[in-house]
Amino acid sequence: MKYFVITFLLFITTLSFAQSSSGFDSFDNSYFDTESTRSNEIRFNGLDLLISPAINISYERILNASSGFGASLFFDFGDDVYDKDFSITPFYRFYFLSQEEFGASGFFGEVFASFSSGKNDNFIGSTSDEKFFDISLGLGGGKKWVNQNGFTFELGIGAGRFLLDNSNEDVDVMLNVSIGKRF
Repeated sequence: MKYFVITFLLFITTLSFAQSSSGFDSFDNSYFDTESTRSNEIRFNGLDLLISPAINISYERILNASSGFGASLFFDFGDDVYDKDFSITPFYRFYFLSQEEFGASGFFGEVFASFSSGKNDNFIGSTSDEKFFDISLGLGGGKKWVNQNGFTFELGIGAGRFLLDNSNEDVDVMLNVSIGKRF
């Protein structure tokens, strides 16, 4: 897992140097107008569906060219990969180093809180699984691309610490390879 995370971070860092300048001042938010541009976005995380029979759908409200907030819903339909069966994760994002005119794209950092429930796997001497509810707070980051038609592609990673100690896991790790649409 450690090698996967390191490789993923190196991949995102490599992509960051492939930006081109368009003459747009990235610190001038006057170009981005939420009244005339699309300020809602729905995303689907395809990575969860590939790893396990799980669905992860996110909604984001774009506030301005450099920030947005939203929530993710996670449903797991299998028992073999994830301990959590359901999760709702509100987040707030800060976009930076963006030189595209679409706003709320480029590199981002986020803070999130995750409210999760599921079953802890008991491997030693027990035939039943113990249900849990836990809350995690964490940080994440990644990069988002937006095309002229409003379609988005996003890569991201995040980690949070479970606070209630009800889950067998100490850390809530989130990996994100999403496609979406702005409207």
